[in-house]
Amino acid sequence: MRVLRDAIAIFRMEMTLFTRFPKLKVSTIGVIIIPALYALIYLSSVQDPGAHTGDLKAALVNLDQGLHYRGQDVNVGQEVAASIRERQTFGFVDYLEEDEAKRAVRQGRLAFALIIPSDFSANAVPGQAAAGGRLVMYVSEGNNYNGAQIAKRFAAELGHQVNINLNENRWSLVLTNVTGSRDKLTELRKGVATLNDGAQKLDAGLAKADSGSKTLASGADGLGHAVVQLTDGVKQLGTGLRTMDQQRPSAHDLAALKTAPAELLSGHTSLSHGLQDLQNGAQELTDASIRMRDETKAIPLVGTRLSEGASQLGDGAALLGAGIQSARLGQAQLADGTQKLGAGTAKLVDGMVALGGGIHTAASKVPEDAKLDELASASRTVGAGAHDLRQGLGQLKSGSKELTLGLDLLNHSLPRDVQAPEGSARGLADSVEPVIEIVAPVPNNGAGFAPNFLATSLWLGAVMSAFLFHLRRLPLAASTASRPARLLGKLGILGAVVVAQAMVIMLMSLFLLEISVAHLGPYALTLVISSLTFLTIIVALTRAFGDAGKAAVLLLMVLQLSSAGGVLPVELSGGIYQTVSPWLPFTWVIKALRVTMFGAFDGDSLSAWLVIGLIGTIAWLAACFVGRWQFVSTEEHRPAMEFEGV
Repeated sequence: MRVLRDAIAIFRMEMTLFTRFPKLKVSTIGVIIIPALYALIYLSSVQDPGAHTGDLKAALVNLDQGLHYRGQDVNVGQEVAASIRERQTFGFVDYLEEDEAKRAVRQGRLAFALIIPSDFSANAVPGQAAAGGRLVMYVSEGNNYNGAQIAKRFAAELGHQVNINLNENRWSLVLTNVTGSRDKLTELRKGVATLNDGAQKLDAGLAKADSGSKTLASGADGLGHAVVQLTDGVKQLGTGLRTMDQQRPSAHDLAALKTAPAELLSGHTSLSHGLQDLQNGAQELTDASIRMRDETKAIPLVGTRLSEGASQLGDGAALLGAGIQSARLGQAQLADGTQKLGAGTAKLVDGMVALGGGIHTAASKVPEDAKLDELASASRTVGAGAHDLRQGLGQLKSGSKELTLGLDLLNHSLPRDVQAPEGSARGLADSVEPVIEIVAPVPNNGAGFAPNFLATSLWLGAVMSAFLFHLRRLPLAASTASRPARLLGKLGILGAVVVAQAMVIMLMSLFLLEISVAHLGPYALTLVISSLTFLTIIVALTRAFGDAGKAAVLLLMVLQLSSAGGVLPVELSGGIYQTVSPWLPFTWVIKALRVTMFGAFDGDSLSAWLVIGLIGTIAWLAACFVGRWQFVSTEEHRPAMEFEGV
């Protein structure tokens, strides 16, 4: 019980401190609130990063040229881009040039770039091979490691979603083909019905053809009987022909007829000789008349008349000679005709002989008229049967035509080829695969978080160094020095301490954590500049607000951890954190570390160094001219930490 009483007594003595030092109440309240405030600031910044992904700027480069596939124009790239814009998962900015988007990512203006290649549809839609369509995700791990991880996860989810959409479209095509097949089946049924009707008509036509063939057979029988009767008729014709043969001229008469032209031709020869003699006499008479005319001219009294009579006699003799010459020509033609008559008569006689033989031969072959009538009747019967057969065949042809039309409809109704989906099963199931292109790569998760925690370590080191000395106390002898001299003198040892801390941190990161640093010299310079800047900020706050400044230092560290984008992109924190981020030193220290360690932000460390230097300069000026120095004696000029026995 004594221990309890002593404890209560000590507790009461400690409580008197709040009465003796009223500010202790405020400090105690601050100490009570600061942890909750730390938790509030940090947790609120990471409470729901997904709600602020729309503020994370990223590039969208759609280069897809599309594809003409199975009669349709397809452009999956446009569909993907439209879906991304509609969902507004990130703050996508459209870029036309791939290189420009990549440059913006390297410079840190964008978190990542999603690039849809020009042949994306051509490789993704047919599904010839797995992961044929590739979405390129261009990220810079060095700029922000967690931001790069978010981009990678988004790429995987996007690839999965695109595959789902492609499969949905493919199944839609399959279902459309199934619907078309149902319509084709209906047309096929109609074609079969038409084919059935045609077959029935063909059967009826064949029945009529059979009836016609029977009639034709009956007519053939009648024709056979008529042929028999025709034979009898030919016998009777033979009898008539024999009668004609009996009445034809005898052979003696035909022989006399055949020799008569020869005798006539002989008479014509004698006549020709007589006419020749007569013509010669007429010539002699003409010549004698001319001599008489010439001789009688000299006879007195009657000479003239005798001469004229002789002249007339000569003329008559000349005419007689001309007439005889004409008679001779006529007789010659008559003789020639007689010769031809003889030849014709010979042929006629021979023909009559042959005709008689022919009549004799044909007599037994000619049927009677009645039998010929029966033959005509039989032929009419055959004609009627042939007509029926023609009608039956006509109907058969009509039915065959309808059958052909039905078969044609059937042929056109059936699909010529069932369009099966192209490509392999795996290619159709997994047509799209994101491709991650990494710039400023980070080897592991620890290295990715290193810039944030290195900056925190430098800040804590500066805070711890500030606890070694009273930051507002100086020896009395320094009262005569200028403000810059006082601050420089005060920061001499502290600056050396934080620079030493920076070197130790660098060695630790290189040899213990084995972090690969891209640019060792700039990396060391960044650590030194950052540690000195942090020190000046802490000194300025402490000189301005005293011990309350130390609390402000702690709160400022928490605020910077939430707003600098060291763990998550600051855009995901949203609100006030995104607004104050560019004004905090952590933001630029982490950027400079990422540039020097990983080659991030396109190697631009100079801009970060300038901002860090500017913040350090402002803090140094504030520490130099804000607040009052406390000048103490040499005995009171002691370290801020108490050491037992000193």
